Amino acid sequence: MLGLRRLAKTCLSSNKRHISALYITGDKANENYVTLQPYLDFAGTFRDRPALEQGIASRGLGIELEKVLAKFAKYQTHHEQLQRLDEEREAISKELKTLSKSGAAAEQLESLRERGKALRNDVKALKQQLYPIEDDFIHDFLHLPNALHPHCPAAKQQKLIYRHGLPTSKPHFISHLEHKDLVHFIDNQRYYLMEQAAHFDVNAMQALASYLVSKGDFVQTSNPDFVRCVLLEANATPMGDYHQVKEEHLQNKLNVAYLTGGGAFESFLGAMTKLCIYPSVLPLRYVACGRSYNREEGLIYGPDSSLYTVTQTNAVQSFVATLTAEEADAQMEQLLNLAINFYKALDVPFQLVYAPADSLTPAESLRASLEVYAPSLKRYVCVGRISNYGDFVSKRILFSSRREKHYDFLHLIGGPVLYTTRLLAALIELGIDLDKCKLLGRPNPQPMTQLEQDLQEFKDLFK
Repeated sequence: MLGLRRLAKTCLSSNKRHISALYITGDKANENYVTLQPYLDFAGTFRDRPALEQGIASRGLGIELEKVLAKFAKYQTHHEQLQRLDEEREAISKELKTLSKSGAAAEQLESLRERGKALRNDVKALKQQLYPIEDDFIHDFLHLPNALHPHCPAAKQQKLIYRHGLPTSKPHFISHLEHKDLVHFIDNQRYYLMEQAAHFDVNAMQALASYLVSKGDFVQTSNPDFVRCVLLEANATPMGDYHQVKEEHLQNKLNVAYLTGGGAFESFLGAMTKLCIYPSVLPLRYVACGRSYNREEGLIYGPDSSLYTVTQTNAVQSFVATLTAEEADAQMEQLLNLAINFYKALDVPFQLVYAPADSLTPAESLRASLEVYAPSLKRYVCVGRISNYGDFVSKRILFSSRREKHYDFLHLIGGPVLYTTRLLAALIELGIDLDKCKLLGRPNPQPMTQLEQDLQEFKDLFK
């Protein structure tokens, strides 16, 4: 399984963009609209170099930090030189204003003007030299990963946090694909759920969202199905994870749209970009139901097509924003406890694990995976996950909180707490009656009114 993860990561990392929609240098700004200018925390990123190197190695990324630091030194040298020229130009401008008011000699004023023109040309020439240097370094800098959380396993093996029930040793089982009355499967892009499976697919999603709203004080939202490339880059999402949308008459050809689904974490980011909020409203807790169209998952969970590997599924997506890292840890623990209670009510064998560093995206510092046992695969499969992003993504989308005159970038928690198709497949194989599944958050059925009873009796005449 780890080998498949590495293969997937290698294939997707090869889709590296040479031109970024997230950071556009001045020489390209005339041709491309600058949507967002991220906060680049050079000091914070390079402060703990050993930890950064260890994080890169643990994730299995092919990044040579020495080369990045060499580019940074070159970038700094040119940038400082440009800053000195700008400061000298500003000083000459102020001196010209002062001397003009005091009636200085014309020759002295002309000399200063000539010096100002020379500096202006020097600045222009230096900027042209700096653009390719800046472009080369900044794009490498944006590929550096988030710092790993202390709870993230450094080894290649996941860390077990919680387990409920144990898989039974039944010699025979029926694959969910054999239940033709419930699942009509064609391939990873095309499948149809029927009868109880179709009802469970919707009911489970709605029940979990309602449970998070009632017990976790979440606010339910509705998110867009399409996300611009700049937000995928801000979340360090590989472009190969989602399908690009073909658009006609696109003005900004760099910032193209991708089909993510409203049940994707990235679909929250548009509303949070460049948003500044007061600490009194924190923590923010949002949950959204919708489709998720993620191609990367199929690469990880095996070559055999099934409901475990489909590109599209219904999902329940969570999003939490806090002021500090400590508050983010507490919110993640609370969300995980709610998720555990939801899955415990189903009474199926499942476990909660911390994923190893080499399976994380560059934006994640920690990932907790909820896994249900799948008899056909003879192992646990991820049916939901919750990640800690720290302030990595917030710095890129300028999502902050204001305290007096100081601004803090928010710490984010989130992820799909439920992938309905994977849970559905496991429940079918475990022999669970879908109609009798206990779903926390699902409203109790109300007794039928007399009108509903009469209508039902009329329908029964045609059975």
